[in-house]
Amino acid sequence: MITVTILEKSYIVHKHSSAKALKYILESEFKDLDVEITNITFSKKRHAEVSLEGEDETIAKNFLISKFGTLRSIADLEVGDKIYGRFKEVGGVKFGLFVDGGVFSSTKEIDALYPLFEMREQLSEGYKSSLINMIKAYGIVDNLPMFFEITKKQVIGSKVWLKLTEESLQWLKEPLLKKRDALIICGTTRRTIKKALLETNHAEDIEVIERIGLLEYRLICKKGTRADGLVPEIGYYFGRAKIGAQVSRRIDNLLKK
Repeated sequence: MITVTILEKSYIVHKHSSAKALKYILESEFKDLDVEITNITFSKKRHAEVSLEGEDETIAKNFLISKFGTLRSIADLEVGDKIYGRFKEVGGVKFGLFVDGGVFSSTKEIDALYPLFEMREQLSEGYKSSLINMIKAYGIVDNLPMFFEITKKQVIGSKVWLKLTEESLQWLKEPLLKKRDALIICGTTRRTIKKALLETNHAEDIEVIERIGLLEYRLICKKGTRADGLVPEIGYYFGRAKIGAQVSRRIDNLLKK
């Protein structure tokens, strides 16, 4: 039996749902492998710890690391490496966005930085858009999971800089390029989302409910539906979950400046 730590995280109010959802997802992924998920727990930092047993347990472990990331020492990182991470403390500083990518040094955990200049290059075609306007346009919220590419590291001082991978960047922009708004909701279940949409009569406004992570979803709106208009209508149902609105007209405004 082997145990691997991956960067899927639980939410305190949905700890049981996190474990249940992860087991369901992984059992589907492992259907062609000789491996059994014997246990799923969460560390003090809320990272998932998955125990595997079977002839293909090493294959399963490597798959988990490639798809969901794992804890990594800054000394082992190289420029160009791709890592899985989650935004945190969104809007807390003015010079970029912090990312929890499971990076650590010998003495501490390290929050990587997605710097403002990289954000402008990737999200605003080089225009000097403000951080808050880019956050609002793309619906970026705490715990949104994405894949990132390491652009620079500094072992002395324990600093890491990164940018979105091309695949993640395209994913983020996809509905907006089609002139569709979308909602990003981090920290809730599919059942809660469906209940909220039904009880507020907004089910017909949503084209797709897309799973991003264990308890993270993107709701792609039908053409003509304004995502930011849905937030006050359905937000009450999600409690402490984080909700972001991807709004195509805000993207247009970014590119006019």
